Amino acid sequence: MWAICLNEFRGHFKSIKSLIVVAMIFGITYLSADLMETVSSKIDIGSVGNDVYAIGTILIVYLLGFFFITGLSHDQINREVTSRTIRFLVTKTSKTNILLGKYIGILFFWLFCMTVSFILISLVSKDFLWLGLLDCMTFLSVALALNLIFSIILPKPAISMFFGIIFALLFPALSVWSIYTDRFYVSWFKFFTPYYYSSLGEFYILINLVYAGCLLLLAIWLFKRRDL
Repeated sequence: MWAICLNEFRGHFKSIKSLIVVAMIFGITYLSADLMETVSSKIDIGSVGNDVYAIGTILIVYLLGFFFITGLSHDQINREVTSRTIRFLVTKTSKTNILLGKYIGILFFWLFCMTVSFILISLVSKDFLWLGLLDCMTFLSVALALNLIFSIILPKPAISMFFGIIFALLFPALSVWSIYTDRFYVSWFKFFTPYYYSSLGEFYILINLVYAGCLLLLAIWLFKRRDL
């Protein structure tokens, strides 16, 4: 499992798409934090706190997080199935270990990106925003688990890419609508979206960890039932 985890972690740094995404996140993070420092020198933001410095990072995770996950990790399983390398992997370890290795490896990649982003923020805010980092990571853990399920269900990388993009467009919009509407036929959906628990803040963001865990268990069950 850990060999697969390390391979996924390293593999993401070898991809041009990954490097572009990382550069984009780091650039927006630092520029937004620097902008907020300029604003804070002219306007008192003391009541808001240092969290305002992380607004660029948090917004890019909420608005583009599903796009980034889809673009970089939409084919984690179906790519291996299509190339038939999955048959070699299952002779070396279990399906559960393969799935967990890939999930943890990609999650470590995003943990590295988010940690560096919040270190950049701390250079401006003079404080490391642990809660902001935890919020971003719990949110991304759900997005990654969902894309892992799509990669198991959908047979080809091209299909999972197309579906992932459509999902990344519709899911955030429907999530925000369900959170702020009073219409009962939509409002129930908020309990199935990570945006809701992130919007509640404080310890509620930990519910996204439980959510991601449930999705991961579903992914393992689906993967075990799939013929390779």
